Amino acid sequence: MASVTVLGGGFAGMAAAQRAVELGATVDLYETKSYLGGHAASMTIDGFTFDEGPHVSFTKIPQVKTLLANGVGNDYHEFASIVQNYFQGYWIKHPAQVNLHGLPPDLITRCVMDFLAAASNQPTTRPERYSDWLIAQFGETFSREFPFRYTRKYWTVEPDEMTTSWIGPRMYRAEIEEVIRGAVGPVLENKHYIKEFRYPQHGGFGAYANALHSDANMHLGHHIERIDPRKRKVWFTNGKIIEYENLISSLPLPELIQRIEGVSPSVQNAVDKLVCTSLAIVDVGVRRDTGFPDGHWLYFYDEDICFARASYPHLLSKNNVPAGHGSIQVEVYYTKNHPLPYTDVLTRAIEDMRRVGMLLPDDQIVVSQLRHIKYGNVLYDRARDLNLACVDAFLDDCNIHRCGRYGLWNYHWTDESIVSGWDAAEKILSTEKR
Repeated sequence: MASVTVLGGGFAGMAAAQRAVELGATVDLYETKSYLGGHAASMTIDGFTFDEGPHVSFTKIPQVKTLLANGVGNDYHEFASIVQNYFQGYWIKHPAQVNLHGLPPDLITRCVMDFLAAASNQPTTRPERYSDWLIAQFGETFSREFPFRYTRKYWTVEPDEMTTSWIGPRMYRAEIEEVIRGAVGPVLENKHYIKEFRYPQHGGFGAYANALHSDANMHLGHHIERIDPRKRKVWFTNGKIIEYENLISSLPLPELIQRIEGVSPSVQNAVDKLVCTSLAIVDVGVRRDTGFPDGHWLYFYDEDICFARASYPHLLSKNNVPAGHGSIQVEVYYTKNHPLPYTDVLTRAIEDMRRVGMLLPDDQIVVSQLRHIKYGNVLYDRARDLNLACVDAFLDDCNIHRCGRYGLWNYHWTDESIVSGWDAAEKILSTEKR
């Protein structure tokens, strides 16, 4: 019987453990925190449940869809998504490029004219830089007023510092007719890449972690001190030492490399150059359950508004708040290269919530908290691929398998993280059988 050790108890690590157990292995999973779920876990304070950002399930993968539904006993709500944009005092539907109606006429005219010019002058090859791709897709005016601004807030860099390999379906590529139609009047059709989604009725998004429980031996509160891949041993800060046969890690690559013995300067230099955004999350609970600007989640382009994105947990499930209350969550992004410009993020975020109308002047705030999340979104800067290849080659030589958003250093959604865990376990155990 094969033995598998999994480091990290997020959805990817749990999925790896689950699949390894199903394939007949004995499995031990080690997690630093006192709970499972990782970035997808939920927390409750004074009756208010908050996720780490607006997590929803919109997977099209049948196995994952069924698994998650079963994990909450089919006790979920299915929504048609409502997504909004805030731009200089205007609220428009998302994606903005096909919902320009309602903005100042001069801005609409320039956006449409530039879009037409870009459509008639398409590059023969896909641009490598995100800034060039945006201008080729949407024209100069729209790109600079909307995604350029959002990139600086969400990704913390200028768009010409990023590649285009992460985009996938995330940026809607509109036809000329759609842009013109959305400029002259309201459009009812939802063009967001998430048209429908599911969310658990109880326990927040983290309730989906129940779907990934298995007969693996779960060891919580185990912080890794060092790993020796030659001896196949792991030391923990609590004094425990284990030997492993097969190792899967969902740890963020910088955390993993930091703990491995014998890392060369070139590998250390490569991992030091990998960048991931961090986020300051502000959670607010108010004694009011109506009168909020519409939308399950909302994007903010104005650079004098501190947050890039917001959501309403109470709209995802009435059980996320006490009766008669509402909740707001906003995200402020930063990196090691672009630190937070605000000394008091909580106060500034609440002030900006009032500026855009999410909070009213007489609102009674029942709960407010600030949380810092070290790892948010993997940044696809122009040096990522080269540095990641160096790190991957080293870990392959160490025979350490990886999974998850931060273990593979990809812009994974939840379902992709789960599948990556399954794939890692299957790869190990198929090798074991041979």
